[in-house]
Amino acid sequence: MEKEVKYLMKLYRYIAHKFWGPFFFALGVFTTLVVLGDIFEKMKNLSNGTTTIWDLLTYAAATFPNWLTTIVPVACLLAAISIISEMVANGEWTACVAGGFAPKDLFKPIVLCILAVVVGTLFIQEFFVPQLNLKADEIYYTRIKPAANFNPHVETDVVIKISPYQMLFAKRVDPTRGIMEHVSLDTYNDQWNIANQIIAQDMTWNPQTSHWLFKQGIERTFLSDMDTTEVSFEEKEAPFTTAPKNMVVSKAEDKLLSVRDLTTKINFYSQSGLAHYAAETARQAKLATPFVTVIMCLLGMPFAISTRRKSKILNIILSMVIAFAFWWLISMCTSMGHNGYINPFLAGWGPVLIFGLAVVFEFKWLKL
Repeated sequence: MEKEVKYLMKLYRYIAHKFWGPFFFALGVFTTLVVLGDIFEKMKNLSNGTTTIWDLLTYAAATFPNWLTTIVPVACLLAAISIISEMVANGEWTACVAGGFAPKDLFKPIVLCILAVVVGTLFIQEFFVPQLNLKADEIYYTRIKPAANFNPHVETDVVIKISPYQMLFAKRVDPTRGIMEHVSLDTYNDQWNIANQIIAQDMTWNPQTSHWLFKQGIERTFLSDMDTTEVSFEEKEAPFTTAPKNMVVSKAEDKLLSVRDLTTKINFYSQSGLAHYAAETARQAKLATPFVTVIMCLLGMPFAISTRRKSKILNIILSMVIAFAFWWLISMCTSMGHNGYINPFLAGWGPVLIFGLAVVFEFKWLKL
Protein backbone atom coordinates (compact mmCIF):
# COMPACT_ATOMS: atom_id res chain seq x y z
CA MET A 1 0.00 0.00 0.00
CA GLU A 2 2.79 2.37 0.93
CA LYS A 3 4.55 1.56 -2.34
CA GLU A 4 1.39 2.40 -4.30
CA VAL A 5 1.07 5.75 -2.50
CA LYS A 6 4.70 6.61 -3.31
CA TYR A 7 4.15 5.68 -6.95
CA LEU A 8 0.98 7.78 -7.06
CA MET A 9 2.72 10.82 -5.56
CA LYS A 10 5.60 10.42 -8.01
CA LEU A 11 3.12 10.32 -10.90
CA TYR A 12 1.32 13.39 -9.59
CA ARG A 13 4.60 15.32 -9.28
CA TYR A 14 5.52 14.30 -12.81
CA ILE A 15 2.22 15.59 -14.23
CA ALA A 16 2.35 18.76 -12.14
CA HIS A 17 5.92 19.45 -13.29
CA LYS A 18 4.80 19.27 -16.93
CA PHE A 19 2.13 21.94 -16.29
CA TRP A 20 4.41 24.91 -15.67
CA GLY A 21 6.27 24.99 -18.99
CA PRO A 22 3.20 25.45 -21.25
CA PHE A 23 1.58 27.69 -18.65
CA PHE A 24 4.40 30.24 -18.44
CA PHE A 25 4.92 30.09 -22.21
CA ALA A 26 1.26 30.85 -22.93
CA LEU A 27 1.12 33.48 -20.20
CA GLY A 28 4.24 35.22 -21.51
CA VAL A 29 3.20 35.16 -25.16
CA PHE A 30 -0.38 36.37 -24.69
CA THR A 31 0.50 39.01 -22.10
CA THR A 32 3.37 40.35 -24.21
CA LEU A 33 1.12 40.64 -27.24
CA VAL A 34 -1.56 42.49 -25.28
CA VAL A 35 0.91 44.87 -23.58
CA LEU A 36 2.74 45.62 -26.83
CA GLY A 37 -0.58 46.30 -28.53
CA ASP A 38 -1.49 48.73 -25.75
CA ILE A 39 1.89 50.48 -26.04
CA PHE A 40 1.65 50.81 -29.83
CA GLU A 41 -1.84 52.23 -29.51
CA LYS A 42 -0.57 54.96 -27.17
CA MET A 43 2.54 55.76 -29.21
CA LYS A 44 0.42 58.25 -31.16
CA ASN A 45 0.73 60.52 -28.10
CA LEU A 46 4.52 60.83 -28.53
CA SER A 47 3.96 63.94 -30.63
CA ASN A 48 2.14 65.87 -27.88
CA GLY A 49 5.37 67.27 -26.41
CA THR A 50 4.98 65.70 -22.95
CA THR A 51 5.03 61.95 -23.60
CA THR A 52 8.32 60.06 -23.76
CA ILE A 53 9.23 56.46 -24.45
CA TRP A 54 9.99 56.11 -20.72
CA ASP A 55 6.43 57.20 -19.90
CA LEU A 56 5.04 54.50 -22.17
CA LEU A 57 7.31 51.86 -20.63
CA THR A 58 6.43 52.80 -17.05
CA TYR A 59 2.75 52.86 -17.99
CA ALA A 60 3.11 49.38 -19.49
CA ALA A 61 4.89 48.14 -16.34
CA ALA A 62 2.06 49.49 -14.16
CA THR A 63 -0.67 47.86 -16.27
CA PHE A 64 1.22 44.59 -16.76
CA PRO A 65 -0.10 42.83 -13.59
CA ASN A 66 -3.69 43.62 -14.57
CA TRP A 67 -3.18 42.15 -18.05
CA LEU A 68 -1.39 39.21 -16.44
CA THR A 69 -4.35 38.31 -14.24
CA THR A 70 -6.70 38.67 -17.21
CA ILE A 71 -4.73 36.19 -19.33
CA VAL A 72 -4.25 33.61 -16.54
CA PRO A 73 -7.44 31.57 -17.22
CA VAL A 74 -6.50 31.10 -20.89
CA ALA A 75 -2.92 30.17 -19.97
CA CYS A 76 -4.18 27.59 -17.45
CA LEU A 77 -6.57 26.11 -20.02
CA LEU A 78 -3.92 25.91 -22.73
CA ALA A 79 -1.40 24.32 -20.33
CA ALA A 80 -3.92 21.73 -19.11
CA ILE A 81 -4.93 20.72 -22.63
CA SER A 82 -1.28 20.62 -23.76
CA ILE A 83 -0.28 18.27 -20.93
CA ILE A 84 -3.09 15.82 -21.58
CA SER A 85 -2.69 15.82 -25.36
CA GLU A 86 1.07 15.25 -25.00
CA MET A 87 0.52 12.35 -22.61
CA VAL A 88 -2.02 10.86 -25.03
CA ALA A 89 0.35 11.27 -27.99
CA ASN A 90 3.26 9.66 -26.08
CA GLY A 91 1.17 6.74 -24.88
CA GLU A 92 1.60 7.79 -21.25
CA TRP A 93 -2.11 8.37 -20.81
CA THR A 94 -3.00 4.91 -22.09
CA ALA A 95 -0.38 3.34 -19.83
CA CYS A 96 -1.74 5.14 -16.77
CA VAL A 97 -5.32 4.13 -17.55
CA ALA A 98 -4.21 0.53 -18.13
CA GLY A 99 -2.46 0.69 -14.76
CA GLY A 100 -5.75 1.32 -13.00
CA PHE A 101 -5.89 5.13 -12.93
CA ALA A 102 -9.16 6.80 -13.87
CA PRO A 103 -8.88 9.92 -16.08
CA LYS A 104 -10.34 12.06 -13.30
CA ASP A 105 -7.49 10.88 -11.03
CA LEU A 106 -4.96 12.09 -13.60
CA PHE A 107 -6.75 15.43 -13.69
CA LYS A 108 -6.12 16.03 -9.96
CA PRO A 109 -2.48 17.27 -10.12
CA ILE A 110 -3.41 19.61 -12.98
CA VAL A 111 -6.33 21.02 -11.00
CA LEU A 112 -4.06 21.52 -7.97
CA CYS A 113 -1.62 23.49 -10.13
CA ILE A 114 -4.50 25.59 -11.45
CA LEU A 115 -5.69 26.27 -7.89
CA ALA A 116 -2.17 27.39 -6.93
CA VAL A 117 -2.20 29.81 -9.87
CA VAL A 118 -5.66 31.07 -8.91
CA VAL A 119 -4.58 31.79 -5.32
CA GLY A 120 -1.55 33.73 -6.56
CA THR A 121 -3.70 35.64 -9.03
CA LEU A 122 -6.23 36.60 -6.36
CA PHE A 123 -3.41 37.85 -4.14
CA ILE A 124 -2.06 40.04 -6.96
CA GLN A 125 -5.55 41.32 -7.82
CA GLU A 126 -6.34 42.19 -4.24
CA PHE A 127 -3.10 43.80 -3.07
CA PHE A 128 -1.17 44.98 -6.15
CA VAL A 129 -3.43 45.65 -9.14
CA PRO A 130 -5.55 48.50 -7.61
CA GLN A 131 -2.48 50.51 -6.51
CA LEU A 132 -0.69 49.93 -9.80
CA ASN A 133 -3.77 50.98 -11.75
CA LEU A 134 -3.80 54.25 -9.82
CA LYS A 135 -0.16 54.71 -10.79
CA ALA A 136 -1.00 53.92 -14.41
CA ASP A 137 -3.81 56.50 -14.39
CA GLU A 138 -1.44 59.08 -12.92
CA ILE A 139 1.09 58.47 -15.71
CA TYR A 140 -1.61 58.48 -18.38
CA TYR A 141 -3.39 61.66 -17.27
CA THR A 142 -0.26 63.64 -16.39
CA ARG A 143 2.22 62.52 -19.07
CA ILE A 144 0.60 60.58 -21.91
CA LYS A 145 -2.73 62.40 -22.22
CA PRO A 146 -2.58 65.27 -19.71
CA ALA A 147 -5.82 66.26 -17.98
CA ALA A 148 -6.14 69.51 -16.06
CA ASN A 149 -6.14 69.20 -12.25
CA PHE A 150 -5.95 65.42 -12.34
CA ASN A 151 -6.26 63.85 -8.91
CA PRO A 152 -7.46 60.22 -8.64
CA HIS A 153 -8.58 60.74 -5.03
CA VAL A 154 -10.74 63.82 -5.71
CA GLU A 155 -14.25 63.80 -7.11
CA THR A 156 -16.38 66.76 -8.14
CA ASP A 157 -20.14 67.35 -7.96
CA VAL A 158 -20.84 64.68 -5.36
CA VAL A 159 -24.34 64.00 -4.00
CA ILE A 160 -24.80 61.97 -0.79
CA LYS A 161 -28.08 60.97 0.80
CA ILE A 162 -27.54 61.35 4.57
CA SER A 163 -31.07 60.45 5.70
CA PRO A 164 -34.46 59.95 4.00
CA TYR A 165 -34.99 63.74 3.99
CA GLN A 166 -31.44 65.08 3.88
CA MET A 167 -29.19 65.50 0.84
CA LEU A 168 -25.60 66.67 0.93
CA PHE A 169 -24.09 68.35 -2.14
CA ALA A 170 -20.36 69.00 -2.47
CA LYS A 171 -18.54 70.67 -5.32
CA ARG A 172 -15.28 68.89 -4.53
CA VAL A 173 -14.54 65.94 -2.21
CA ASP A 174 -11.10 64.70 -1.16
CA PRO A 175 -11.41 61.80 1.33
CA THR A 176 -7.61 61.45 1.61
CA ARG A 177 -7.46 64.93 3.18
CA GLY A 178 -10.81 64.64 4.93
CA ILE A 179 -12.27 67.73 3.30
CA MET A 180 -15.29 68.71 1.21
CA GLU A 181 -15.44 72.09 -0.51
CA HIS A 182 -18.47 74.29 -1.28
CA VAL A 183 -21.04 72.10 0.44
CA SER A 184 -24.79 72.39 0.89
CA LEU A 185 -26.92 70.31 3.25
CA ASP A 186 -30.62 70.43 2.32
CA THR A 187 -33.31 69.12 4.67
CA TYR A 188 -36.82 68.53 3.32
CA ASN A 189 -40.22 68.09 4.96
CA ASP A 190 -42.75 65.32 4.28
CA GLN A 191 -43.93 67.08 1.11
CA TRP A 192 -40.34 67.34 -0.11
CA ASN A 193 -40.30 71.09 0.25
CA ILE A 194 -37.02 72.44 1.52
CA ALA A 195 -37.22 73.24 5.25
CA ASN A 196 -33.59 73.95 6.18
CA GLN A 197 -30.38 74.58 4.30
CA ILE A 198 -26.78 74.85 5.44
CA ILE A 199 -24.27 76.29 2.99
CA ALA A 200 -20.60 76.24 3.96
CA GLN A 201 -17.27 76.99 2.38
CA ASP A 202 -15.77 73.74 3.66
CA MET A 203 -16.62 70.64 5.62
CA THR A 204 -13.72 68.88 7.36
CA TRP A 205 -13.41 65.62 9.26
CA ASN A 206 -12.76 65.79 13.01
CA PRO A 207 -11.19 62.47 14.11
CA GLN A 208 -11.60 63.37 17.80
CA THR A 209 -15.40 63.64 17.62
CA SER A 210 -15.84 61.35 14.57
CA HIS A 211 -17.97 64.04 12.92
CA TRP A 212 -17.70 66.34 9.98
CA LEU A 213 -17.61 70.08 10.73
CA PHE A 214 -19.08 72.86 8.61
CA LYS A 215 -16.80 75.88 8.42
CA GLN A 216 -17.65 79.45 7.44
CA GLY A 217 -21.25 78.98 6.52
CA ILE A 218 -24.85 80.13 6.70
CA GLU A 219 -27.86 78.23 8.01
CA ARG A 220 -31.21 79.09 6.43
CA THR A 221 -34.56 78.10 7.87
CA PHE A 222 -37.55 78.29 5.52
CA LEU A 223 -40.52 79.34 7.62
CA SER A 224 -42.76 79.77 4.56
CA ASP A 225 -42.44 80.35 0.85
CA MET A 226 -41.68 84.00 1.41
CA ASP A 227 -40.13 83.99 4.87
CA THR A 228 -36.65 82.70 5.78
CA THR A 229 -34.14 83.28 8.53
CA GLU A 230 -30.36 83.20 8.19
CA VAL A 231 -27.67 82.64 10.80
CA SER A 232 -23.96 82.84 10.04
CA PHE A 233 -21.44 80.62 11.80
CA GLU A 234 -17.72 79.95 11.82
CA GLU A 235 -17.97 76.27 12.72
CA LYS A 236 -20.86 73.86 13.13
CA GLU A 237 -21.07 70.10 13.62
CA ALA A 238 -22.60 68.26 10.66
CA PRO A 239 -25.04 65.33 11.00
CA PHE A 240 -22.71 63.15 8.96
CA THR A 241 -20.47 60.60 10.69
CA THR A 242 -19.11 58.47 7.85
CA ALA A 243 -15.31 58.48 8.16
CA PRO A 244 -13.30 59.49 5.07
CA LYS A 245 -11.72 56.03 4.89
CA ASN A 246 -15.21 54.56 4.45
CA MET A 247 -16.19 56.98 1.70
CA VAL A 248 -15.95 56.07 -1.97
CA VAL A 249 -16.43 58.95 -4.38
CA SER A 250 -13.90 58.04 -7.06
CA LYS A 251 -15.09 57.10 -10.55
CA ALA A 252 -12.48 54.34 -10.89
CA GLU A 253 -13.80 51.32 -12.79
CA ASP A 254 -15.29 48.70 -10.49
CA LYS A 255 -13.41 45.89 -12.23
CA LEU A 256 -10.09 47.53 -11.25
CA LEU A 257 -10.97 47.73 -7.55
CA SER A 258 -10.15 45.09 -4.95
CA VAL A 259 -12.87 43.12 -3.20
CA ARG A 260 -12.18 45.17 -0.06
CA ASP A 261 -12.58 48.45 -1.96
CA LEU A 262 -15.77 47.20 -3.59
CA THR A 263 -17.17 46.21 -0.18
CA THR A 264 -16.42 49.70 1.16
CA LYS A 265 -18.05 51.23 -1.90
CA ILE A 266 -21.17 49.06 -1.59
CA ASN A 267 -21.55 49.87 2.11
CA PHE A 268 -21.13 53.59 1.45
CA TYR A 269 -23.56 53.59 -1.47
CA SER A 270 -26.08 51.60 0.54
CA GLN A 271 -25.82 54.02 3.45
CA SER A 272 -26.13 56.98 1.08
CA GLY A 273 -29.17 55.55 -0.68
CA LEU A 274 -27.33 55.25 -4.00
CA ALA A 275 -27.67 52.40 -6.48
CA HIS A 276 -24.86 49.89 -5.99
CA TYR A 277 -25.83 46.98 -8.24
CA ALA A 278 -22.87 47.69 -10.56
CA ALA A 279 -20.37 47.47 -7.70
CA GLU A 280 -22.11 44.37 -6.30
CA THR A 281 -21.94 42.72 -9.72
CA ALA A 282 -18.20 43.44 -9.91
CA ARG A 283 -17.67 42.04 -6.42
CA GLN A 284 -19.56 38.83 -7.12
CA ALA A 285 -17.70 38.42 -10.43
CA LYS A 286 -14.36 38.73 -8.60
CA LEU A 287 -15.44 36.22 -5.94
CA ALA A 288 -16.46 33.80 -8.69
CA THR A 289 -13.14 34.15 -10.55
CA PRO A 290 -11.44 31.08 -8.96
CA PHE A 291 -14.35 28.87 -9.97
CA VAL A 292 -14.40 30.38 -13.47
CA THR A 293 -10.77 29.37 -14.10
CA VAL A 294 -11.13 25.85 -12.70
CA ILE A 295 -14.42 25.13 -14.49
CA MET A 296 -13.09 26.51 -17.77
CA CYS A 297 -10.16 24.11 -17.56
CA LEU A 298 -12.31 21.13 -16.55
CA LEU A 299 -14.52 21.87 -19.52
CA GLY A 300 -11.61 21.72 -21.97
CA MET A 301 -9.45 18.97 -20.49
CA PRO A 302 -11.61 15.98 -21.55
CA PHE A 303 -11.51 17.13 -25.17
CA ALA A 304 -7.72 16.80 -25.14
CA ILE A 305 -8.07 13.04 -24.59
CA SER A 306 -9.90 12.68 -27.89
CA THR A 307 -7.46 14.78 -29.93
CA ARG A 308 -4.95 11.91 -29.92
CA ARG A 309 -2.02 12.79 -32.18
CA LYS A 310 -3.59 15.75 -33.87
CA SER A 311 -1.75 19.05 -34.24
CA LYS A 312 -1.13 21.19 -31.18
CA ILE A 313 -2.69 24.05 -33.13
CA LEU A 314 -6.00 22.27 -32.61
CA ASN A 315 -5.43 22.47 -28.85
CA ILE A 316 -4.81 26.20 -29.09
CA ILE A 317 -7.94 26.71 -31.18
CA LEU A 318 -9.97 24.59 -28.77
CA SER A 319 -8.65 26.58 -25.80
CA MET A 320 -9.55 29.87 -27.43
CA VAL A 321 -13.04 28.71 -28.41
CA ILE A 322 -13.84 27.55 -24.86
CA ALA A 323 -12.29 30.65 -23.31
CA PHE A 324 -14.12 33.09 -25.56
CA ALA A 325 -17.42 31.24 -25.10
CA PHE A 326 -16.97 31.51 -21.34
CA TRP A 327 -15.92 35.16 -21.53
CA TRP A 328 -18.82 36.00 -23.82
CA LEU A 329 -21.32 34.64 -21.30
CA ILE A 330 -19.49 36.35 -18.41
CA SER A 331 -19.39 39.68 -20.27
CA MET A 332 -23.07 39.43 -21.17
CA CYS A 333 -24.11 38.62 -17.59
CA THR A 334 -21.90 41.28 -15.98
CA SER A 335 -23.13 43.89 -18.45
CA MET A 336 -26.73 43.07 -17.58
CA GLY A 337 -25.85 43.13 -13.88
CA HIS A 338 -24.09 46.51 -14.16
CA ASN A 339 -27.19 47.98 -15.76
CA GLY A 340 -29.54 46.46 -13.21
CA TYR A 341 -31.34 44.07 -15.58
CA ILE A 342 -30.53 40.98 -13.52
CA ASN A 343 -29.58 40.33 -9.90
CA PRO A 344 -25.86 40.99 -9.22
CA PHE A 345 -25.44 37.54 -7.64
CA LEU A 346 -26.92 35.91 -10.74
CA ALA A 347 -24.71 38.08 -12.94
CA GLY A 348 -21.57 37.03 -11.07
CA TRP A 349 -22.34 33.37 -10.44
CA GLY A 350 -24.66 32.54 -13.35
CA PRO A 351 -21.86 31.62 -15.82
CA VAL A 352 -20.21 29.48 -13.13
CA LEU A 353 -23.42 27.54 -12.54
CA ILE A 354 -24.16 27.10 -16.26
CA PHE A 355 -20.68 25.90 -17.19
CA GLY A 356 -20.43 23.91 -13.96
CA LEU A 357 -23.49 21.92 -15.01
CA ALA A 358 -21.93 21.53 -18.46
CA VAL A 359 -18.82 20.00 -16.84
CA VAL A 360 -20.95 17.54 -14.82
CA PHE A 361 -22.85 16.38 -17.91
CA GLU A 362 -19.63 16.24 -19.93
CA PHE A 363 -17.92 13.98 -17.39
CA LYS A 364 -20.97 11.72 -17.20
CA TRP A 365 -21.29 11.56 -20.97
CA LEU A 366 -17.62 10.69 -21.44
CA LYS A 367 -17.76 8.37 -18.39
CA LEU A 368 -14.73 9.96 -16.75
